[in-house]
Amino acid sequence: MPIRKEKWTLLRVTVTLEASRATHRLDSIFVSPGGVFVPAALSLEPGQPAVVRFAVDGRAIVAHTEARRVLSADEAAARGIEPKTAGIELRLVRMEGDGSQILAEHIRKIIMESGGPGA
Repeated sequence: MPIRKEKWTLLRVTVTLEASRATHRLDSIFVSPGGVFVPAALSLEPGQPAVVRFAVDGRAIVAHTEARRVLSADEAAARGIEPKTAGIELRLVRMEGDGSQILAEHIRKIIMESGGPGA
C-alpha cells in the first residue's frame, strides 16, 4: 500500500508540547488537515496523548493530540514534509483556543488549493 502524501505547512512559531513525562519547547511545527508533525526527537509511544500549544497571528491554539508514529527524515519526506526532517507525527483529537478557527481556515485553504476533499 503506498504512503499517503499530505500537504504540510511549516509554521515557524514557538511551540510547547506537553506530554505525560516532559514538556518540550520547539521553534517550529508542521500542520496538515489530519494532524501535526513535530520536527524533533521525542520519546512518545504510539497512542500517547500530548497537548501542543502555539500561537498564530497572536491568537492561542491548543491542540489535543495523540502520537501516531515516529518518522525518519526519508519517511517524513515521503509523506510530504519538506524540508526533509525527522520527527513525530501526531493525530489531532480536538482543538481549543481562539486561534483554532485560524488553523481551520488555513487547513480548508490547503484542501481547496489541492483540488478539494478526496482529490
